[in-house]
Amino acid sequence: MERTRFLFEPLSLGGITLGTAVSPMCQYSAENGAAIDWHLQHLGLLSLSGAGLVIVEQTAVEAVGRISHGCLGLYSDTNEAALARVVGFCRGGGSCAATQLHNRDVFFLGQIGVRHAGEMLMAWPNPRPPPQLWR
Repeated sequence: MERTRFLFEPLSLGGITLGTAVSPMCQYSAENGAAIDWHLQHLGLLSLSGAGLVIVEQTAVEAVGRISHGCLGLYSDTNEAALARVVGFCRGGGSCAATQLHNRDVFFLGQIGVRHAGEMLMAWPNPRPPPQLWR
């Protein structure tokens, strides 16, 4: 039987051993979905502090999938380049980097329920199926 792991105990996955994992909250400071110097400084500092794994805030897979206009995205070459700069810095600091891919519709459905999701989503252009399909 495998023993229980402790919270701050290193974890080995696929040939990589990770120390402490850090997952910061959303910063709501991206510009058009792109990471800015704030992300470099904030996540870079976490990396330099000794975190084995830095998990980037939720990152939308399309522009309308963001919760706000300040959320990170990974839906354009500009977004990719900006985030690659941050990830490169974190790797240089000795950390692995990860992100949680995000889609706003799933978030809203989980947070407010299907009944009110259609009304909430009407405030932001939405190319997905019309809200009446969710009732």
